[in-house]
Amino acid sequence: GGHTAEMLRLIRWLDYQNIYRRRTYFVTDTDRASADKARNFEAQLNQADSSYTIETIPRSREVGQTWLSTPVSVARTFYTAFPLLYQKTPDLLLTNGPGSCVPLVTSCLLLQVFGLKAPSIIYVESFARVKSLSLTGRLLYPLVDRFIVQWPGLIDRFPRAEYHGCLV
Repeated sequence: GGHTAEMLRLIRWLDYQNIYRRRTYFVTDTDRASADKARNFEAQLNQADSSYTIETIPRSREVGQTWLSTPVSVARTFYTAFPLLYQKTPDLLLTNGPGSCVPLVTSCLLLQVFGLKAPSIIYVESFARVKSLSLTGRLLYPLVDRFIVQWPGLIDRFPRAEYHGCLV
């Protein structure tokens, strides 16, 4: 989907030889296309000394799912995500807004609470969000280490936000 396409455009310029040699892509169990796109992206990188994995987590909320049932599915996603983040001990969690990133971010925060190794969290708001933040952005704005927007008008309303131009 759109979040996957934006993320792959966002990470294409990362230093895979020296800094980001080990990568994990989190995709939801109902989104096979994103896993395929990540594999294709990695094949194009052709980095012999680097490695990647793709982890599948339950989707936090299906399109059309009632809000009343959403906490149960979010809890299921969290229950799956927390042990993965604990085992993988990433240095960075880079996310760009699908609802399923909320349990990933809260898992990282819980690792911090327990005094365990937790990654820095960078949230990049979608390019499509010109005048307001997405629901995910509004939820995560106060929680993440860095919050990046792609439109200058948003930094006036959200003082913690950073603007570095269009990143995707």
